[in-house]
Amino acid sequence: MAAAPPAPGAGHDTAESTVWKPFLARAVVSAVFGLVTIFWREPSTLVMSLVGGLYFLLTGAAYLWTHRMSHWGARPLLTDVGGGLLVGAGIASLAFSDERSFAFAGAVALVVAGIAELVRGLGIRGHAAARDLVVVGVVSSATGVILPFVEQLGAHALLGVTGGGALLSAVVLGIAALSYRHDSALSAPATSGAEGEPEPVN
Repeated sequence: MAAAPPAPGAGHDTAESTVWKPFLARAVVSAVFGLVTIFWREPSTLVMSLVGGLYFLLTGAAYLWTHRMSHWGARPLLTDVGGGLLVGAGIASLAFSDERSFAFAGAVALVVAGIAELVRGLGIRGHAAARDLVVVGVVSSATGVILPFVEQLGAHALLGVTGGGALLSAVVLGIAALSYRHDSALSAPATSGAEGEPEPVN
């Protein structure tokens, strides 16, 4: 007997059941960083470099995880470049510990990574994650554009701008991740029940 064709939207469900994990990881990292920038009133350049460097490193890793495990078709090279630049910005911030390195390395990484996510979001229109990628891409790009203009204001301003963008991204990604997790949990019992039914005898 021929196997039944996959149910419509099965690939979509698979994508949602996997992408919530890196989305949630990115949301948690961004939220923690954003809250640190709010409550640390007078951060030094060293604090900015350490906290900001770790943020870029972890965000870059989660960014690459997002785009390498998703079921959105061919992965654009620009997303790999964007993730690599985020990791590189983290390394530069930790290595050089100055406002200029943080501002310009962070700006380049955030703009490229944001544009890459914006392009990918527009490329998968119709998928549930498309709007989330577009919004996060715009936030990331805008944050990167602003960073060089506040370099002269010091560590507090640089962390404030970066942290503000991180908090906005955390809200979008967190809501999306929890929504996808909820939807995949609801669809799991139905899927497992269908697989466990005995095959009809002709």
